[in-house]
Parts: sequence; C-alpha cells; structure tokens
Amino acid sequence: MITREQAEERVTIGFWIHLAAYLAVNVGLAALNYSRNPDNLWFLWVVGGWGIGIAAHAAAFFIPESRERMIERTTARAERREQRQSSHHDTTNMTDRMSQASR
Repeated sequence: MITREQAEERVTIGFWIHLAAYLAVNVGLAALNYSRNPDNLWFLWVVGGWGIGIAAHAAAFFIPESRERMIERTTARAERREQRQSSHHDTTNMTDRMSQASR
C-alpha cells in the first residue's frame, strides 16, 4: 500500500523530471537550430508547444487543490496497480496448483 507521503513524493519528482526534460531537450534543440539553421528558429515551436504542457503541469503542481487531486490520483493508480499484480500473482499460483494436481 502506498502512503500519502510516497504519493506526494511521486507527484513532486514527476513535476521536476518533466521540467528538467523540457529544459534539457529545448536547450539541445536551440543549440542544434542555431548551429545548423540560425535564420529559421524552428525550435521555438517546440518550446511553445511543450511549454503549454509544462505550464499546465506547473499550475496543477503549485495550486493546492490541484496538487491534492494529483496526490489522490497517484494513490488510486498505485492501489489499482497493486490489485492487478496481486490478482496476477493469484492466477499464477492457481495455474501452478492446477498443473501439480494433474500430475
């Protein structure tokens, strides 16, 4: 079972990883664009498009009500994953028991 603190940590890490990836990729694209074709600044389309997603993620992360919903969704998602893994484990054990019974 995932604790609230673990869910909060996942939400926090998720936001900072998203932001770091945005910055790293766009700095690389800007360098590539300036080195190959400085007259056509196409990387700005990527910065703007992905920036909309980053802005939405930042708003959800920094607004307390939205952050709480993100934590609740993370907790629910982890619980569903644990239930699926548990039911898969039960099915695997049932298959093993059936094969042993048929011997």
